[in-house]
Amino acid sequence: MVGVVDHEETTDPVDRVEVAQLGRSHGLAGELYLRPLSDVPGRIHVGLRVVTKLDQELVISDVRPLGDRLLVRLEGVNSMEEAKRYSGLTLYAEPLDEPPVTLVGQLIGKSVVDQHHVAHGVVVAVQANPASELMVLESGALVPTLFILEVEDERVLIEAPEGLFEL
Repeated sequence: MVGVVDHEETTDPVDRVEVAQLGRSHGLAGELYLRPLSDVPGRIHVGLRVVTKLDQELVISDVRPLGDRLLVRLEGVNSMEEAKRYSGLTLYAEPLDEPPVTLVGQLIGKSVVDQHHVAHGVVVAVQANPASELMVLESGALVPTLFILEVEDERVLIEAPEGLFEL
C-alpha cells in the first residue's frame, strides 16, 4: 500500500472523471465517509479502480450505507490512522462508454427486487438527497438509487447491501 501524506492535488488525471470525494475516517477499521460526485446509479461499487490527482491508484473493497451517507473501505487500508491519510481526496475513474440514464418517472410504480430475487415493495416516490437520490418504497423504506443494477419494465433490480432493509 502506498500512503498519502500530503493532500496537495496538482495535476488532473488524464482521461478520467470525478466520481467521489472521500470524507473523514469512520471507526477504527479504516472506513471513510464517501460523497458520490456522479449521479450514475451503481457508479461507486466494490472492485472499482480509482486514482487521485497524485496519480495513486486505489481499489474500492467495500461500500455500505450508514443512515443517509455512504461508507467506503479501500483495499489495504485497515486502520483509522491509515484512513486519515486519504480524507479529503477526490477520486477519479475511467469514464463510462454510455452512462445509463434513468428518469425519476421510470422508477415510480415499479417493484424493487434485490440480487437474491427478494421483492421489497413498490417505488412510490423519489426523494432528493446529497449522496444519492432515494427511492421511497410503499413501506417507507429508503433505497439509494446508486444501488440500482437494472431498470426493467415492471421492476428495479438492486444490489442491496446487508442490513439495508433492517430497522
